[in-house]
Amino acid sequence: MATTDYEIEAQRPLAEYAFRMKEKYNLTYGQTYEAFMHMYDQGEITLSTVFENLFVKIANSLGKNITKVSEDARDFSNNGDFKIGLLKKDGYKRRYVISNVENKIGTIYFVGWNWMTNKVEFHAIPKHVYGSPKRGIKIMRCPTTGEPTGGVYNYWRYDSFEEMINANDSSPFEKLFKLMA
Repeated sequence: MATTDYEIEAQRPLAEYAFRMKEKYNLTYGQTYEAFMHMYDQGEITLSTVFENLFVKIANSLGKNITKVSEDARDFSNNGDFKIGLLKKDGYKRRYVISNVENKIGTIYFVGWNWMTNKVEFHAIPKHVYGSPKRGIKIMRCPTTGEPTGGVYNYWRYDSFEEMINANDSSPFEKLFKLMA
């Protein structure tokens, strides 16, 4: 699928974040930031593929045994699927919309750019939480601040790429109990 000029510009902060992660984990393969961003700006880099490759490399550096499989229902050997996106403005609503998840078989790993807070956000939403939504997953944000609001999907939000990778499918209550311990 072709990326529009608008998407290239709007997702640029995600590309910059991806390169910083590539640097952090020594995965630039000699490519400079300037060269990477030039190729990204020209539409030569598919950002979703960059994030899928980062996920596999970082997961394995964290002790997980995950390979990339890139099939219709999953991207990884753990049955997970990777998605990226931007915070959407729909009238008064602000939300991430993760589409094409109806036939996915595992955890959805999502990295989104929140233009209201100027932050990258991370979610790992287990299959038993999202089910098979025909209209996608919608992760709500406050329309005035961009901060997370209620909704089950915000329980599956993480503070970093690494935390998202290490997420398990435990319930939000188990996560809460671990935080309180």
